[in-house]
Amino acid sequence: MAVFILIPSLLPATALASDGTIAAPDQFSSATAQNQTGSTFEERPQALFNRGNFMMEEQNYAEALDVFRQIEKQGHASGPLFYNMGISYLYLDSLGKASFYFHRSIPYRETTHLGQEGIAVVEQLMRTRGTFIPQLPWYAFFDWFFFYMNHLTWIIWGLVLLNAGVLVLVAGWLYRPDRRIAITGMTVAVAGIILVIAGVSISIWANGYRQGVVVVNTVPIQPQPDLIVDEDMAPDLAYEAYTVTLDQRKSIVHENWVHIRLRNGVSGWIPESTVRLL
Repeated sequence: MAVFILIPSLLPATALASDGTIAAPDQFSSATAQNQTGSTFEERPQALFNRGNFMMEEQNYAEALDVFRQIEKQGHASGPLFYNMGISYLYLDSLGKASFYFHRSIPYRETTHLGQEGIAVVEQLMRTRGTFIPQLPWYAFFDWFFFYMNHLTWIIWGLVLLNAGVLVLVAGWLYRPDRRIAITGMTVAVAGIILVIAGVSISIWANGYRQGVVVVNTVPIQPQPDLIVDEDMAPDLAYEAYTVTLDQRKSIVHENWVHIRLRNGVSGWIPESTVRLL
């Protein structure tokens, strides 16, 4: 629940210089807070947020993060809070945590586009460093089904079609005997059943997966959990700020390890501490 009255500012498109480095700090504007009247409970996090914004303006990003983390630990959440934390981590060259908080700011209406622009900046920096990997279309399709498709909408539409089909079927046989109407009703009802089954099945399947962001510089992808492979000998590496798909069903049976899949389809095990779940 957002507890701040905020006017978030845009992350400028010129946030990267031509050489891929982060632009001058004054090109980033933090989300500016307005004064808020109300109970002491409401004023406390707002006062902290104002202090964090002031520290960002003074380019004291580490101190600003300390303040923002206090708000987060109190259980408060807002898009501008996560967005400003992403900006602060970006200036501290922590691309993984910057990406993580930009992702967390996207579900909030006031910072949806800001968070997306922040992620675009992180990805541009990754391209400059040679660590960016494009997502294969097949896996992009699966990720859409798992994380972005509205399963409930499919189920509701399936139920609507099912009931409409049954009504048409009954009308076709009883009130106005017509075989074509009855067949149409049956077809619509079957389509509704298929949508309901597909929506429920995909929803159950998707519950076994989560997205996460790698928050360490590099981590070897191990073929088996608890098998320590030297970074120089590892066939594949997960780099900081990689967005990964985590298989919870596999991961739950191995403590402190998670099974992940990269955007290019490479899969394996990494320590749980190296990734933050979205």
